[in-house]
Amino acid sequence: MRRFTYARPGSATEAVQMMAHTSGRNARFFAGGTTLVDLMKLGVEVPGHLIDITGLDELARYDVSGPRELVFGSLAHMSDVADDPVVRSQYPALSEALSKGASQQLRNMATLGGNLLQRTRCAYFRAPEYPCNKRAPGSGCSAIGGVNRGHAVLGVSDSCIRSTLGIWP
Repeated sequence: MRRFTYARPGSATEAVQMMAHTSGRNARFFAGGTTLVDLMKLGVEVPGHLIDITGLDELARYDVSGPRELVFGSLAHMSDVADDPVVRSQYPALSEALSKGASQQLRNMATLGGNLLQRTRCAYFRAPEYPCNKRAPGSGCSAIGGVNRGHAVLGVSDSCIRSTLGIWP
């Protein structure tokens, strides 16, 4: 891994301010870290600054008491939401999806926000020795013409099998 700086804000507002002031240092928010740390080890992600939001309780809250909506903080853990009695009884598909989304150890650490925003799961994206337009635009897509072209059902483009399946570039 490469060197990076680290900060732990005391509030969500402070975290946003830190991000705004570190724009030239390739900053990333860090929460559960189940994906970011792996990508840093592989050299795919090389942030210059990590902003650790793990301890921000205001982002870990969720509310399932509303009659028409569920409200989830980005740091709500998959296991907490899946095991919530209201979610289990009134939203069994959500509970089951969260329960089967990872191993128990990962569900205890992984956050809903991180799960929604995780980088592509394509093996070529995670292997710097292979060309990947998502990782290095213009380098090519190792999966596009071979047996791995089935990596995505939706979002396929001429330049990347996984082109539009995530929020990340």
